[in-house]
Amino acid sequence: MGDDWPLVDDWHSVEDGTATDVNVVYGDRRASCPVHHSDQLFGGFWAVLGHDDVVEAALDTATFSNVVPLLATRRPPLESDPPEHSMFRRLMNPYFSRDRIKALEPIVRLFASEMLDDAIARRSIDFATEITYPLPSRVLCAFLGVDDADWKLVNEWESKISATVGPHSGREEGAEEGARQAATDVLRPYVEKLVASRRLEPRDDLVTGLASAEVDGEPLSDDFVVGMVMLVITAGHNTTTSALGNSVLALARDHVLQQRLRAEPELLPTAIEEWLRLEAPQQSMRRVATKDVELGGHHIAAGERVELVFGAGNLDPNVVESPGEFSLERSPNRHLSFGRGVHSCIGAPLARLEIRVLLEELLSRTRHFDLTGSVHRTRWPRLGVQSLPLTLTR
Repeated sequence: MGDDWPLVDDWHSVEDGTATDVNVVYGDRRASCPVHHSDQLFGGFWAVLGHDDVVEAALDTATFSNVVPLLATRRPPLESDPPEHSMFRRLMNPYFSRDRIKALEPIVRLFASEMLDDAIARRSIDFATEITYPLPSRVLCAFLGVDDADWKLVNEWESKISATVGPHSGREEGAEEGARQAATDVLRPYVEKLVASRRLEPRDDLVTGLASAEVDGEPLSDDFVVGMVMLVITAGHNTTTSALGNSVLALARDHVLQQRLRAEPELLPTAIEEWLRLEAPQQSMRRVATKDVELGGHHIAAGERVELVFGAGNLDPNVVESPGEFSLERSPNRHLSFGRGVHSCIGAPLARLEIRVLLEELLSRTRHFDLTGSVHRTRWPRLGVQSLPLTLTR
């Protein structure tokens, strides 16, 4: 136990670093205190760093509640607990089915190929700002059935939201909430208009499904529907942009691996799972204790904030052999990067599709690609890439 939270000061070591740096940042603290208390952030919180403790807390939704709204409008199913959570998840599940996700592959591949052809023609680009951020925004627009040109609004909103999250945002927590709400106000009218249009002219899509859904004979309120759609946009953009950037960065640093995956593209799914494990795009998710509880040998009081640090659990040497090393032979690979239990990410199949397709197209269209400048990474609790200067050679 202690009052310091190492990521406040040490996350800078990861900004231009690698998965090994992440392992070092977490390693000493996990070894000495896998359930660690800090007074530095969030008015005090518990960081759960050990794999088994993270899983225990993630599965115990009665004790560790996810009703911790980030925005003024609560966004189920993420910000809800069973049994309410199950009801909302059932409404959304059909729109994330295997067949629906598979049907999106042609449009994802079209977007990726068009964007890459333009990038390769120019040869030197910032791959993050020009590819890994816009692509998920465009895919979200296709998924929601809105105009492709609207991706810029989605991208702008998500960038503003991201700037209000994390210990290095430069604001006190109350100021962060105000900035977050101001960012939300940019997109909320757009989503409200979208929901209203689907009520009037239904389509076979998620927004229509939510707008027309009934619970106990009553339609969902506009606030709930808007919140759920905004959750899809936030989660569908954040995690995917980070995972895409992390994967491309890893390949840009390893030309041998680039060549192997060009020659053996069937290994890409295995490689993707390793990159997800090594650098979980969303390192941590917050919970609140609903009652006094013991976890990892420590007493957590009712009402205290708890951070489930999935990124640290992925690197726990008590569970994972050689946790800081990338291995194409690692099997099984039950990493925690998309969560565990009822709150496992509903959009994980879509994120995996986008990562695979972009990497397939990138590797097949180039002979090699190289870093040409400094890499700028996101702030904790995200681990992504904000700037990724590359030279692409056809």
